[in-house]
Amino acid sequence: MFIGRTQELDTLNKLYDADKFEFAVLYGRRRVGKTALISKFIHGKKAIYFMGVESNEKQNLENFSQSIMEYSSGNIMQTSFLSLQVALEYVFELAQNEKLILAIDEYPYIARSSKSFASTLQMLIDKYKDTSKLMLILCGSSMSYMEDHVLAYKAPLYGRRTAQMKILPFDFEESCAYFQKFSPEDMALIYGIVGGTPQYLLQMDDRISVEENIKNTFLNPSSSIYEEPENLLKQEVREPALYNAIITAVASGASHMAEISTKQRLYEIPEESDRIRHCSKRDSVWGERIPQVALCDSGSYVSLLVPVYSG
Repeated sequence: MFIGRTQELDTLNKLYDADKFEFAVLYGRRRVGKTALISKFIHGKKAIYFMGVESNEKQNLENFSQSIMEYSSGNIMQTSFLSLQVALEYVFELAQNEKLILAIDEYPYIARSSKSFASTLQMLIDKYKDTSKLMLILCGSSMSYMEDHVLAYKAPLYGRRTAQMKILPFDFEESCAYFQKFSPEDMALIYGIVGGTPQYLLQMDDRISVEENIKNTFLNPSSSIYEEPENLLKQEVREPALYNAIITAVASGASHMAEISTKQRLYEIPEESDRIRHCSKRDSVWGERIPQVALCDSGSYVSLLVPVYSG
């Protein structure tokens, strides 16, 4: 079930309708629906979709080659281009006379496996941008990597993109479109529990109560959400144990940097205290001021909304 993203689809379609080279960068946290957006956009269009894997350059080249050959011949062939550069140039050549989309998902995996990939893309964009009708989409879940190595001033691809979109979770109104049977009160509770992240909203069932949904997901060891916090920390930060300690301190009532540092003895490791980026407060839907703690690790951020109750 695809919901929303009307503005994003409109932007992508306008780029597609342009009779020239276009380069869009999509990025956002995991589970927010970037791949679903790309799939919806390229449906019915001439497109090559390739998802990078966290492996070596050889594996990514083989997968990329298969995606290209499947588009060109309609069949998956057990053959590979000599290099990623040769494969990319072949795609640019295909788009010389017709509009073609090349969507590269999980771009950071490919770029990390091939250190020259970004520079190769830069060189080919500069070579073909005035003659090719290719629409290139780079998509990534590693926020820090996309910001530092794609969007940043010193990145090889800086100045080449023609559009960028940070894909955010749905707001409350958009989230309501997922459900038909929840009461307004229950929908507010569900949104307060899982927010607007599409993958989490899909785990909720409006045929049962909010309490049953919590039991079936957060309290059910076989649920995909059950270990999601720990899995996200492992994917996004270098030392999950440290962040678990910080989260434990926050959960026990500490909402100021000094309190968190002292409770977990982070004052003994000064450089670690810097990872608690800030403790601020924002208004809840009930008008209360709720502390918000943001943790950072090489540009990756984990934000926590911490309810504080007065005794």
